[in-house]
Amino acid sequence: MQPTPCAPWGEPARLGPGDAASLAGLEARTFPDAWDEAAFLAAFARPPFAAYGLRQGRGLAAYATFHFLGEEFEVINIAVDPGLRSCGLASRLLGHVLQHTDKAGMNQGYLEVRAGNIPAKRLYLRHGFAVVGVRKRYYTDSGEDALVMVRTAGQALSQASQPV
Repeated sequence: MQPTPCAPWGEPARLGPGDAASLAGLEARTFPDAWDEAAFLAAFARPPFAAYGLRQGRGLAAYATFHFLGEEFEVINIAVDPGLRSCGLASRLLGHVLQHTDKAGMNQGYLEVRAGNIPAKRLYLRHGFAVVGVRKRYYTDSGEDALVMVRTAGQALSQASQPV
């Protein structure tokens, strides 16, 4: 019997420069403006950069990248293999990192999300982020606006209290 795609997953793992090719591969399947392997290697060379992932066999099923900046953090990207979406992997990764940021005393978290990315907006709202602004025509590939979202440390998971 073949396992279902949403089979139980292990704990998220911290990724490093040796994972740059896997990160770039998943990124290319997920985003129109994908980073390549060299971009990930350059990011790992900067101390604020961190990446966490969930593996499926030897492949990377999902990842989340961040900048940890003293008392603040920035969510850079969260990507899930297209065949594994709706399995809760993004929520698992984000929740794992938010526990870390809260324990580390990081008071504020920031991100930009495409205005039309409803699943991502719902994910961030569930994890305590709130929309605080708009960056007009932020995404160069499409001209789409970005919503700026902020999370204050210690905010519990909540139901989306804002319209998506």
